[in-house]
Amino acid sequence: MAKSAAALATATIDEEAVLDRPEPPPESESDRTEDVDGTARPRVDRITLAAIVFLGVVALAGGVLGVRSWSDWRSTEAAATRDVTILDTATQMATNLVTLRHQSIDDDIKRVADGTTGPFHDQFATSSGGFGDVLNEGQVESTGEVKSAGIVDSTEDHATVLAAVTSTVKNTEAPDGEMRVYRMKMTLDLVDGHWLVSNVEFVA
Repeated sequence: MAKSAAALATATIDEEAVLDRPEPPPESESDRTEDVDGTARPRVDRITLAAIVFLGVVALAGGVLGVRSWSDWRSTEAAATRDVTILDTATQMATNLVTLRHQSIDDDIKRVADGTTGPFHDQFATSSGGFGDVLNEGQVESTGEVKSAGIVDSTEDHATVLAAVTSTVKNTEAPDGEMRVYRMKMTLDLVDGHWLVSNVEFVA
């Protein structure tokens, strides 16, 4: 009889414990979704989903900016390379214009003519014969160099360059040579992939 009373007491305690245990909160409709077969499953956390979408947008924007930065860099690099070519061409042409010797007049004139285009080329070709006669008669030897040069403006197919040039000129009247200083304004055009001089002005 004592054993039955103890068992009854234990059963009563267990039952009270079960009754006193808090029930889990009901799952709200917003936290559940259903599969095609109607089985309920937890809904993906909206905050997590929003974070994933945000990160995707950021990654896409970063990719676009990366492509744009690369394109800008390539454009800048191309412009820098173009300007170096322009300066090299203008420097060589300015040197050729003040390096003329009666001993090599034909080669010197041809070198200048090959680097020119447009009306300037035509004008130079027309007057080169008489110019050669003057050099021969005066036994002229002019040797020059460019001290400095800079681009005033440049585009894909047109440029303007200023150059400071010096030369030493020897002739029958000055056998020891005379130093001369020039300041040239040169116009260049891109013709068939080559930069050529289309005009030269001597400026103060």
